[in-house]
Amino acid sequence: METLGLSVKSLDEATRTEFGFGKEVEGLVIDDVDLSSEAARKGLAEGDVIVEINQQPVSDPEDAKEIITRAKDNGRGSVLLLVDRAGDVSFVALKLNDEGQ
Repeated sequence: METLGLSVKSLDEATRTEFGFGKEVEGLVIDDVDLSSEAARKGLAEGDVIVEINQQPVSDPEDAKEIITRAKDNGRGSVLLLVDRAGDVSFVALKLNDEGQ
């Protein structure tokens, strides 16, 4: 998900323990954000959980990459993320750049 200026990982047991997430939390946890990216400017941070991308649930980084690639292939200029930050859920739109995935 480098195209969006962030990296994510699946919520396995080790990740749940590291970030203190319960079993009810689903999605991909953000584990790094490029500080010069739109994602950082829009407030996304390490520990936020991406629940959906373009209204499609995500739980595997490869699923996320596929959704983003499909959006680019269809000429979309942005993707819509549903983000859970400690129980506070909100939508964040991020522009797709032309760099590699």
